[in-house]
Amino acid sequence: MSHLLQVPYQTATYSLAHHAFPLFFSRSRLSSLLTRHPRNLVLKSPPSLRFSPSRNQTAASKQKPLQFRGLSSSRPRTRPMHSLSALEKPLQYPIARRDDTVIDDYHGVKIADPYRWLEDPDAEEVKGFVQEQVKLTESVLNACDTRENLREKITKLFDHPRYDAPFKQGNKYFHFHNTGLQAQNVLYVQDSLEGEPEFLLDPNGLSVDGTVSLNSETLSVSEDAKYLAYGLSTSGSDWVTIKVMRVEDKIVEADTLNWAKFTGISWTHDGKGFFYCRYPTPKEGENLDAGTETNSNLYHELYYHFLGTDQSEDILCWRDPENPKYMFGADVTDDGKL
Repeated sequence: MSHLLQVPYQTATYSLAHHAFPLFFSRSRLSSLLTRHPRNLVLKSPPSLRFSPSRNQTAASKQKPLQFRGLSSSRPRTRPMHSLSALEKPLQYPIARRDDTVIDDYHGVKIADPYRWLEDPDAEEVKGFVQEQVKLTESVLNACDTRENLREKITKLFDHPRYDAPFKQGNKYFHFHNTGLQAQNVLYVQDSLEGEPEFLLDPNGLSVDGTVSLNSETLSVSEDAKYLAYGLSTSGSDWVTIKVMRVEDKIVEADTLNWAKFTGISWTHDGKGFFYCRYPTPKEGENLDAGTETNSNLYHELYYHFLGTDQSEDILCWRDPENPKYMFGADVTDDGKL
């Protein structure tokens, strides 16, 4: 009689959950039934099964556990962080309110959506629920006995000077540099490759809490290297506010362009202005908190901005009303004609 191996039905893809007796099959059939997977027993096809009520648990208990290559290892396992086990009491997860009145009807099929209220990020109830989740997360992380070790290790790995490749514009050279533990890279300028670099823009000082960052995609120096146009984003939002700085004396001009998103900046050769892309200003009553909206942004538009003018005077160069989800970009050609 061939050896019989007991396989728990929870590890098989073939539906055996409703059978009352243990599953047995011959060792010779094992190779044709299994795919090589280090974690799960997967059946390629429904096998030839034999159920033996008489053997039941007594016979099953005599069988040795099924072993797979790769499941056991002599290498030491990673030490668990013990975040949950270190807690003095069970986690009290915030309860999400169910609203069973929200039901959609799709062609006669009714679909319940009891948690749709969570889709409104501006609702006070949603903000409160998120804060409760934050508190729960912090309670677990604060109890992690290896958290400080991880912090020290990561800090050590990041604590070294880093440089980006320099780029030339006009008669000046620009590059980003980080001394090691700065939250954001600092933009430097120098008159020659051998010259002494001078910091031009330090985004680390743009806000007290560090939530304002420099958007690297929305940054461009005019051809004569007199002006730097750059985009700032808040709290990781894709929305950017474009500002303009004089390179020579680091004076920030009054030019402020809002509602820009997914855009580069392309200066005209005369240095009088640049092309950029933005979305229409929200109408009165619409969500004005950029970055918290949940609907799609529509009608991407290409504008030209003259230095020293208000954004309301910018020239609309292109939009596509028939394709509201399209996005655009613009680059000035080398000869400046296009």
